[in-house]
Amino acid sequence: MSKKRYKAIDKRLITEGSEINFNLFLPNEAKSAMSLFLQSDTAVDGNAKVKLREIETLYVSEEDEERYNEYVAQHLQSIAKNSDIPTEEKARLVYAKASEAVDAMFKDPESLENVKNAQPIVNNLIDIILQDNSAVESLMKITAHDYYTHTHSINVSIYTLSLGSYLGIAGKDLEVLGMAAILHDLGKSKIDYEIINKNGKLSDEEFTQMKLHPALGHEIALKLGISDERILSGIRHHHEKIVGGGYPDNLTGDQISQFARIIGTCDVFDALSTKRSYKDPMSSFDSLRLMKQQMVGHLDMNMVDAFIRMLHKQGKS
Repeated sequence: MSKKRYKAIDKRLITEGSEINFNLFLPNEAKSAMSLFLQSDTAVDGNAKVKLREIETLYVSEEDEERYNEYVAQHLQSIAKNSDIPTEEKARLVYAKASEAVDAMFKDPESLENVKNAQPIVNNLIDIILQDNSAVESLMKITAHDYYTHTHSINVSIYTLSLGSYLGIAGKDLEVLGMAAILHDLGKSKIDYEIINKNGKLSDEEFTQMKLHPALGHEIALKLGISDERILSGIRHHHEKIVGGGYPDNLTGDQISQFARIIGTCDVFDALSTKRSYKDPMSSFDSLRLMKQQMVGHLDMNMVDAFIRMLHKQGKS
């Protein structure tokens, strides 16, 4: 008989007053086996929450993992909307869950299920951003400081949703913008891993390969049945340049959609301000100064200026 397997979970996601439909375990004193902590179909009461504070790590069995993930998706929304939980703590929980969802999406980008799982994450980020004036500052503190494709996608989503909200984009339109941002680098899943993670400057041949990723992402999105032109444009055109010379379609000015221009601005800011294998991160100030001084004609400067104003407003709130 095969040995039962367990997965460690974030105990902060087990909210008081909720009912769990999976068993919760903790290691016994000898740490050689698991002991049942809370049984399936049990309400999480005050006593359980008190005990949880003393427990280091909780586990679910592998067979209960799907039920646990459904529970988290359902309760993360109420956590994101809960004004009693500090914004930074909510940000950490949502960011951790976003990392899992986006990691799964990049491992299997043609799974419709994986892409659908990104939507609740976008909605949770929106809830946090709209609820608290200093949310972006809190989210920026916990964005990953090392550049990885999946964490970069989450970081760009955070900046994109914040800038979109600042520009007056709201409701379903803001959700669509967030999905465009979280999917913008989907095509990198089809680029050689060695090129994506190269420690140093890409050769001309490698850069030619890398430049294929917006068109590849657009192709994956079409295969998944994504038909919203704003999402498709955000994926395909976030590397186009205002004066032309970008890729893959060499568009100029207003030929580049608003969503693609927003995502393009946030994409560059995150690339500059996170650590890469071949460079140290730049400060937010230095990143923005470089964008203003050296990227005229590449980025939409109206978007860059709005981004600076948005960050300035966050810093003052």
